[in-house]
Amino acid sequence: MARPVEEPNRPAVRRRPRRLWSLPASRAAHGIHDELQAISRVMREASWLLLALVLAYILFNHRELAALTISAVLGVATIYATALVALRFVPGTQRPSQWPMLIRCWLMIALITFVLWELRFADGPLIALYHVAVIASAVALSELLTVLNLGLIGLCLWALAQSLGRAAGAETTAATALFAQLSPMILIAYVVMRAAGDIRKALSRIRFISETDELTRLYNVRAFMRIAERLHRQAKRYGRPYAVVMIDSDNLKSVNDTHGHECGNDLLKLTTASIRRELRETDVAGRYGGDEFILLLPETAAAGARELSERVRRAVMAKTLDARGMRVTTSVSIGVASFPDHGADLQSIVNKADQAMYLSKKTGRNRVTLFDPG
Repeated sequence: MARPVEEPNRPAVRRRPRRLWSLPASRAAHGIHDELQAISRVMREASWLLLALVLAYILFNHRELAALTISAVLGVATIYATALVALRFVPGTQRPSQWPMLIRCWLMIALITFVLWELRFADGPLIALYHVAVIASAVALSELLTVLNLGLIGLCLWALAQSLGRAAGAETTAATALFAQLSPMILIAYVVMRAAGDIRKALSRIRFISETDELTRLYNVRAFMRIAERLHRQAKRYGRPYAVVMIDSDNLKSVNDTHGHECGNDLLKLTTASIRRELRETDVAGRYGGDEFILLLPETAAAGARELSERVRRAVMAKTLDARGMRVTTSVSIGVASFPDHGADLQSIVNKADQAMYLSKKTGRNRVTLFDPG
């Protein structure tokens, strides 16, 4: 096959072979973004839950605690709450990522350690407050960071034992007590990490099924439009172009009528494979209808989209379908529209690409038409 032509309006990207059933990089990226958003929300809730537990303990036991101790705990709790609020406004923390969640874990561990030290508890039921930080870490962070946080908690427990004088006995007794405190946390972290990993795999599979056309393994219309809306907002905000390409199979109906629906499905798979080979990692492809496909090409002006469409058209035309021993040639009709040249909103761009595609069908098929208001 001829080497793809480089286009001035469409940055050249090094392509790599991709199996028909593999996911576009954009699909994995959007899935990870959604997952991180959910995990970040859980982490925020856990950090505030810890504060509520500490304040509840102070409230229920205020008669047994010294006024100075209560003041110190409330002061640190205020600093902790202020830090949580400030973390929301630090540049870069609005986008879900692991480092803000790691800082939240450290804040939780610091609050628990101070409360235990102020209340003079080197052991006892309040040690279970660390379980909140362990669970949050196991859900939100990587295995390595969770292990490091467990080590930090162990160091805090050892420091508490030393400062509160519990280590006056035999060294083995102190080590045994520390192991007894850490063992449940290690078990909890292991179970939660395994469960969270299984849940993520299940959710990923569910997301894949709900977003994917079963035959072509492309996005279905609902998933495609959701991603396209997000990319449209980004393009509008930063003044960047994008293009929408509508592709229609010219002879799917005749293949179905003559050779059966199984051959028609093979034709759709053949067209899908030809489309995939011409896409960049950042491009988004979907099945728009029975024999229609839709592409969204970020950072691509109309000229670049038209050039890619021509490559797709030639690639499809060069393939032949084996239909029960007969070699069937096929072709596609393509329409192209771009933002901001042909509209200010996504639906308008899609409609105009659709109009251009139908013009390709009406004027002879097997051609590419760029939308023209005239």
